[in-house]
Amino acid sequence: MQIASFAMSVISAQQQVKAGEQQQEMYSQQAAQATIQGRTQAINYKQQAADVLRRMNETLATTVARAGQFGDAISGSALALQKFAESEGSREFGTSTDNASLALAGAAAQAKIYMQAGGIALTTAKVGAATTLGQGFQRLADSAKGAAGP
Repeated sequence: MQIASFAMSVISAQQQVKAGEQQQEMYSQQAAQATIQGRTQAINYKQQAADVLRRMNETLATTVARAGQFGDAISGSALALQKFAESEGSREFGTSTDNASLALAGAAAQAKIYMQAGGIALTTAKVGAATTLGQGFQRLADSAKGAAGP
């Protein structure tokens, strides 16, 4: 009977470790998903940055073309409009590229948290398994002492 009880402790310990490994795998998959989401967000922000540059170029071209119809395209109000467009475009471009960097950094941080959680889950499972084995061994030893008598 004592051997069967100890065998159950061994099986329980194995199941604890297996559950910890599965939990670690789940966290690993969540880390991979967070990384993918961060990359996707970064790509979207980079596309926004490219769109800003495209719109800025269109605005500059339109300003120069219209001002050229009326004379001087590189001075006065045409120049002021060009500088304003460049300033706003540069600001929006910078914001978009910063957001792309932040998305990648945030995803990396989240992935690291998930990986750490997975490691903790596995360690906790192994400690629980060791405790279960120790308790099973202790019960086996205690029952052996009781069966042997004083």
